[in-house]
Amino acid sequence: MGKTVVFLPNWVGDFIMAFSCLDPVLDRGDILLFGKPRFYQLIRGRYPQDIWIPKGRSFWGNWWRLFRSGAYTAVLLPNSFSSALHATLAGMKAVGVPADFRGFLLNKRVLVKDSLHQAEIYRRVLEAAGLSVPLPLSSRLYLSREDEEWAEEKLRNLGWENTPIFIIHPGASKPERCWPVERFSEVAKRVSERGFAVVVVGGGADAERGRVIERAVKGPFLNIAAENPPLGRLAAFIKRGSVFLGNDSGPLHIAAAVGLRCVGIYGTSIPEKTGPILNKNAHFIPVCSRYPCSPCRERFFKDCQPVGGVPPCIDAISVEMVWEAVASLL
Repeated sequence: MGKTVVFLPNWVGDFIMAFSCLDPVLDRGDILLFGKPRFYQLIRGRYPQDIWIPKGRSFWGNWWRLFRSGAYTAVLLPNSFSSALHATLAGMKAVGVPADFRGFLLNKRVLVKDSLHQAEIYRRVLEAAGLSVPLPLSSRLYLSREDEEWAEEKLRNLGWENTPIFIIHPGASKPERCWPVERFSEVAKRVSERGFAVVVVGGGADAERGRVIERAVKGPFLNIAAENPPLGRLAAFIKRGSVFLGNDSGPLHIAAAVGLRCVGIYGTSIPEKTGPILNKNAHFIPVCSRYPCSPCRERFFKDCQPVGGVPPCIDAISVEMVWEAVASLL
């Protein structure tokens, strides 16, 4: 039937969940991946670059890359109309969930319950396209030797080769999804008092959150978010950690995929829907307020009233709730 191109999700966490389904079938040799170039950094330690079709910003540039691939079938993991239009204009048979008014563009419509875990939805779409994905799912990344060596050198320069490392990601794709940085700071202070080095990861606004957390920590500290390393290097450094704490966001999925003990904070979302798929060595504890409206539509402060600028489901998660989970993993 020719090649199959899998359209990948646009967020790091979603990509890692999708990859937990794809990893067991990529060795077939007839599957191409279409996604953001930086995501390839998370698997380039095993898979050659010729399986990757880099997604750019130009609609017609992406169309040309897909058309030139010669793929016969398009498996659409994103629910966007544009992904179905790209596949159709490139002459492919499209398989996906009939969302975003694109059902008429699909050659095979995959009906799923929205309550399913996101990774299970991806698995069912892939199965509908003839890609048999074995259960249970397990998450894994394949980092390059270059990125691994960068992380090792970073630890040597810090003198942390034998120091337990507590990693915090205080950010998220939307600021309203973030647990207050002052509460992260209190947890970081307590962990530091137990002999851990504290590292803040992420990028962008996470650097400023890291500076707030730094003021609370008396022991070894690194604000790697201020350096904004490429995704592969970030993942390689997270891999050197012992325990991870973060919001429901991409770095949490990275930490679970590389085998850390993880605590995830869920306010607007729920772990049954977007919790990480674990590496066999990972351990995961969700802390969730479980409001009846979660997971919400994230129409922030239109569907709910803020508490000091924070959604009530986030505000309901106390320092003690998170500390109890973190302390059980130290």
